[in-house]
Amino acid sequence: MYRGSLIVTALLIAIYCFTVLIRQVLVCKKIEYEQFLPKLSLLFLVKNQQDIIEGLIRELFAETHVQQADVIVVDIGSFDQTRPILERLTGDYPDLRFLTATEEHGILRKMDNLCRGQTVYCFDLTGSLSYNLMSKTIRSILNGSRSSLYRTRVLYKNGTVGRCNHNKLMIK
Repeated sequence: MYRGSLIVTALLIAIYCFTVLIRQVLVCKKIEYEQFLPKLSLLFLVKNQQDIIEGLIRELFAETHVQQADVIVVDIGSFDQTRPILERLTGDYPDLRFLTATEEHGILRKMDNLCRGQTVYCFDLTGSLSYNLMSKTIRSILNGSRSSLYRTRVLYKNGTVGRCNHNKLMIK
């Protein structure tokens, strides 16, 4: 009887150790994978911004050495030279992802698939705007400060709510 309980105890300990080992391996793989993901995504919804888009994108990629960022630009039916400018910029910056869409609402629904970062900054460049304020906002975000959030929505993939003075939208 003593021998039977000893075997059962040894078997339970072996199962427990195996479970802990498998869990540790899975956690390490997850951590390794997450290290390669950007901490934040910058999503630009643009329409008819030929005068400023090239300067903003070039300035953005000059600043991304500060913090790794996932950069996506979506053209929402521009009638000017915005689309050709962005196509040319994707050749200059391989990390820039450029997409076209017909409406903004479809993009916001697909945000989870488009953006890899845990925090997504969505910039509305569909109307008239100040280049200086937008440039200041981008620099502020890349430097870890959120002092300026001009025409920006912040979305959190993990469901948490940060302390910001702007619209919050959760990605489901």
